[in-house]
Amino acid sequence: MKTKTILFLIIALLAAGSLAEAKPLSYVGGLMIMQENDETGHTLSLDYTFTPTEAVGLYVKQDENGKDILMLSPEINTLLKRWNLPDGQGNIFNMSGAGIAYWRHNTQPALWTAFLADYESRRWFFSFEPRFVYDGDIEKSVWQRAYIGIAPYLANYNELNTWIMLRVDHHPAKHDHFVATPLLRFFYKTYWLELGYSSDQHIMVNWTVQF
Repeated sequence: MKTKTILFLIIALLAAGSLAEAKPLSYVGGLMIMQENDETGHTLSLDYTFTPTEAVGLYVKQDENGKDILMLSPEINTLLKRWNLPDGQGNIFNMSGAGIAYWRHNTQPALWTAFLADYESRRWFFSFEPRFVYDGDIEKSVWQRAYIGIAPYLANYNELNTWIMLRVDHHPAKHDHFVATPLLRFFYKTYWLELGYSSDQHIMVNWTVQF
């Protein structure tokens, strides 16, 4: 499994060399790379947005802090509903994929789907995401994630935006079921970065690039 982790990180670094707000859709014709490193493991997704409400891509997840499952699948991301409000915007997205999962020489079909609901103004951010995962006879899990954040100052698109946030994860299949992560989120135009340190003593580094 160490070899697979090393290969995963190499892929992520190559993606970074190809080098916002981290939503599962970009602009039409845009390519987006998202990479997460946190207490759950390492995630990489590459997505192409082909309509204002749909994107397709590739999803890779190397789980840690439990079973070291490697999942690989194509994915489709869909904007289900959007509210343009006087002071902000609300969205509901679905992200789904079907592929394979690998753990200890055992390869199984993998299915997953998630819903992301968020609201963002120039000052406040809230989101909630439940995710449902089926990895054959390896593992079946349901987990939840929520964010709350505030911008200490207001900035325009072509300026550095900073958010102070708290992320809370509930992962029943992991060794640490509940994890809280204070973090800083920065984004400048189409570059986005999160840095945090979780309650189970893991460093979190997440980034997104759109182009």
